Amino acid sequence: MRKLLAILLLPLLLVVVGAAVAPKLASQERLRAEALDLMRAATGMDAAIDGDVRFEVLPWPALEMQGVRIGQDDGASLSVPHLRIVLDLLPLVTGAARADYIALADPVLIVPDRVSNTGMLAELLRRIGTGTLAGEIRVMDGLLRLTDGDGGTVTTARMNATIDWRGGSSLNLDGGLIWHDQPMDVDVAFSQLGALAQGQNARLRASTSGPLGDLSYEGSFGFASGLSGEGAVYAAARSVRATLDWLGLDAPTEGGFGPFTLKADMLYSGQSAALSRVRLELDGNVSEGGFNLRFDEGRPRIQGSLATGTLDLAPYGQLVLADPDGRNWSRDPIETQRLGRFDLDLRLSAGEVRVGGTKLERFAASAVVKGGKLSLAIGEAEGWQGIFRASAQVAPVAAGTEVRVELVCEDVALAQALGDIFRTQRLEGTGSFRLTAAGSGRDIAGIVGSLDGSFRLQGATGALVGIDAPRILSRLAERPLSGVGNLRGGRTGFDSIAAEATIAGGVASLTALSIDSTRLAVRMNGTASILSRDLDLAGTAMLKDASGTASPFELPFVVRGDWDDPVLLPDPQSLIRRSGAARPLFGPRMEATGILAPPP
Repeated sequence: MRKLLAILLLPLLLVVVGAAVAPKLASQERLRAEALDLMRAATGMDAAIDGDVRFEVLPWPALEMQGVRIGQDDGASLSVPHLRIVLDLLPLVTGAARADYIALADPVLIVPDRVSNTGMLAELLRRIGTGTLAGEIRVMDGLLRLTDGDGGTVTTARMNATIDWRGGSSLNLDGGLIWHDQPMDVDVAFSQLGALAQGQNARLRASTSGPLGDLSYEGSFGFASGLSGEGAVYAAARSVRATLDWLGLDAPTEGGFGPFTLKADMLYSGQSAALSRVRLELDGNVSEGGFNLRFDEGRPRIQGSLATGTLDLAPYGQLVLADPDGRNWSRDPIETQRLGRFDLDLRLSAGEVRVGGTKLERFAASAVVKGGKLSLAIGEAEGWQGIFRASAQVAPVAAGTEVRVELVCEDVALAQALGDIFRTQRLEGTGSFRLTAAGSGRDIAGIVGSLDGSFRLQGATGALVGIDAPRILSRLAERPLSGVGNLRGGRTGFDSIAAEATIAGGVASLTALSIDSTRLAVRMNGTASILSRDLDLAGTAMLKDASGTASPFELPFVVRGDWDDPVLLPDPQSLIRRSGAARPLFGPRMEATGILAPPP
């Protein structure tokens, strides 16, 4: 019976509502005035209606209007092709009209870059914090468009969301948007807005999540001296590389930049922010520290320090300096324009750093970018069983890019150090070396071809790998013309080795190389082209007797060819002069020519 009564009363109720409202909303002028009053009462903002306004009773009492504009021509503006004000039913029964919620279909919000987004937000939140209005707006397929000074579109985003507010208390936004073809869920809640009128901070909880990652903040905010506040921030990305691609940026290396998380406490004010208690995880490497971020006329300046127990650089690959075949230096252009877009001062310390098979301990490094110039420095670190230091500077110049490098290794295992740094393992033992070099060019090949600098090496108790010089010399001393056979293979042990070279125009001039042991003494000089990667060296090898004194037998030789596989050739004239069996074949006339000389 009660259900039947409710069904019978519903049409009657609609008739009563229609009868109560219809007289007030009879004419177009009256409808327009009521619509503007309702929007002003709900939002506190004035609007203009370019199209028609009509009143609908079913399926729910509502005012519908076309072509609504909110905002001024010289600032942010909102245009709504179709706006619907759904009315609260109970006030209608008493003859009053009040908005239950406002629905915006296909709205377009245009914000020029000259308009302060912070100023717009501050004005809106203060108005809500000091007002008594409560309302709700539902956005359906909205468009947010940011424009430059000429009115051109900078970026756009599509949104479907619900925005509700309670005067003197809160403002909430819940929905989703599509930006750069990526969907994101957005949840923003402003609370304690009444404090803003007294110059105090309110509360903010904001989060966004999508296929690329998550971002959230929870803490205080205020506008006493620009946007400022303090709270906890969290950021996570499934892949930093994919996120950079989405933003139109390139990753610094071909490898790595996968999973990423950041947790920190943030204190921000105006154009600067400080992150403390930072916990950062990237590609499995976890570090802690702090950052300071500041924007000067739109230019970011980052300063910070990080500390980690173990840092594995394997995901980022190796620095590519040569072509894929490894025989020629890379001629891909070097781009340094990005260095001019920001300033950086980053300090990193690690208990252990792994680079492929290399392990550096007690590692401290810094990276500084200022005025488009990059400076890298590695302080005293333990590596290759010794001490390692390095520095590098990269700067744009008229010729392309200028690079300066200094490497210092002290008391290191030479095979490991030279193998990891220069990709050669032909020298064993313990020693120290120092390289300084500088060059400029538009690619790696150009820089290598213009290198100037120096190289110095000293080592002890080791061996040259790839040749057994004492064995070869002993055989040639006994039978000079018997043939030297295959000169590759074996090891030449030494007690000490010393080398000095100067570099000019991409060519290293070996001014002195000495190798000494109880059985052998080698002296060598010549040139090595770093650009073409070939050798042109000459030297003399001397056997020593049991007392350590050099024997009468000396063998001149040359080393030529590709430095990855050089050819060692003994001097044939010296072998002929040494051979007593060959003398009768040539006679005294050949001695006069100087080809044959008396045996030593």
